[in-house]
Amino acid sequence: MNYADGQKVMLGDKVDLGGGMFGVVVCSFDDDEYAPGYPEPEWRGLKEGVLVKSEQAGLVHYVKADQDFLLVERKDSKGR
Repeated sequence: MNYADGQKVMLGDKVDLGGGMFGVVVCSFDDDEYAPGYPEPEWRGLKEGVLVKSEQAGLVHYVKADQDFLLVERKDSKGR
C-alpha cells in the first residue's frame, strides 16, 4: 500500500488518520510483516493493506490510503 504521494506505507510508520486521530502501522498485509504482539495467524483473513493501532480509534484496517492518511514519522533503520 502507498500513501497518496506514492511513498510506500511501512511497518512502524506513525500516521495521521485525519480528524485528529493518529496511529502506528502494526501489520502490512501486502508485505507479510507483523509487529510484535500482532502474530500473522491472528490476521490471516486480511490479505491486503495495513492495520493501524490508534489510541482514538483502536485497530483500523486500511486497504488503500485516502487523502487523510498521511505519514507523520518513519521508524529509522535502527528500529527507532
